[in-house]
Amino acid sequence: MQICRLYKKHLTKALGLVQKVFDECDRIDYEEQGIRTFEHFIRRENMEQNMDSGEMVFFGAYEASQLIGVVAMRNGFHVSLLFVGKEYQRQGVARRLIRRAASYCLEQDPALRHITVNASPNGVPAYLAMGFYPLSKEQKKEGMRFTPMRIDL
Repeated sequence: MQICRLYKKHLTKALGLVQKVFDECDRIDYEEQGIRTFEHFIRRENMEQNMDSGEMVFFGAYEASQLIGVVAMRNGFHVSLLFVGKEYQRQGVARRLIRRAASYCLEQDPALRHITVNASPNGVPAYLAMGFYPLSKEQKKEGMRFTPMRIDL
């Protein structure tokens, strides 16, 4: 498996994978408003703006030439997206993506002490397994259910 930085030319595949995994694994946990909020967030033009401003950086996991996982970091410390193809889950792909993203964030800010995420209900067990811990109980905003979590570096 290879982990590498993704650029705008990779966004179509990356966001396609994100949408596919969301539909297969997460959609059931959200009401219609939450689904609309998520789908608006991952619109290509929104992601391009975030990348252009330097607010967001993407990394992808590849098996051979197939994109199997994506992580997007926002503001140098927050996991905005972490999605791994259903058939590749529970194989360490997410852990490797988080490690690579954390390494990048530390290169940008050596004083960084933690990474945060708003974990979906389906994602909480995976984040716990990677060493994240909850900062509070599950919350709901704009129809999106999430648990604020953090991992110390």
